[in-house]
Amino acid sequence: MTESYRETIERIIPVAEQFISDHKLQYPITNSTQVLSEMGYYIVKAQAPNNLSGFYMKKDRFPFIFVNTNHSKGRQQFSMWHEVYHHYMNHQNGISDFNHKSLEEREAEIFAGIVLLPNAEIQKWMAAYDDIMCPDVIARMSVHYQISFGAAMIRAMQLNPIPRDTYQQLSALSRIDHKAQLYAIYTDNDLPTDILEPTNDIQISPNIMTVLEHNYNEGLVSGAKINEIIDKIEVLNHD
Repeated sequence: MTESYRETIERIIPVAEQFISDHKLQYPITNSTQVLSEMGYYIVKAQAPNNLSGFYMKKDRFPFIFVNTNHSKGRQQFSMWHEVYHHYMNHQNGISDFNHKSLEEREAEIFAGIVLLPNAEIQKWMAAYDDIMCPDVIARMSVHYQISFGAAMIRAMQLNPIPRDTYQQLSALSRIDHKAQLYAIYTDNDLPTDILEPTNDIQISPNIMTVLEHNYNEGLVSGAKINEIIDKIEVLNHD
């Protein structure tokens, strides 16, 4: 990979901003599942191994996105939009690994961050606070936009360059060994901490049930088959 991270950001910004404009996204996006369902995506959330963030799969003309609910609520939100990028750019079906170093994964990561927290939104915070790179403000941003502390920090940093040692200190707050310190930042500022917690549940977007109901009413699928599909979704929670 010869392209620098900054070069990738500059290349993806107009792609993300065009997507935002085309879909008339309103901020903050507080319920990505609902928004994406209305855009025609079919979302399945269930527990999975921790090394799996999510995957995108196109079945016939239907784009499906799977998200791991063993991850924090903030990361789940990010994972959905990460997978949207793969569909938007006509990438092949596949599992996403945020630690993977491919250019496609880097692009999807940057795209998701910009869609969830655009430059225009960051600039509002810059106008309201003297320093948006302090942990208290980053935590407030993460709650407002329903993203992880780390995602909010990285997006803010892209418009507010900081010294490497400051970056390392802020990044460390997202590590498991700094969990208590991160929670303290939220609780000391009277912020909810659910964004930091996994949901460990099963969710499917409303449009999946609508399709199943329509097919059942048209005689295209039996009640037994619908129950089988639901059972398969539930199995995801235990694999």
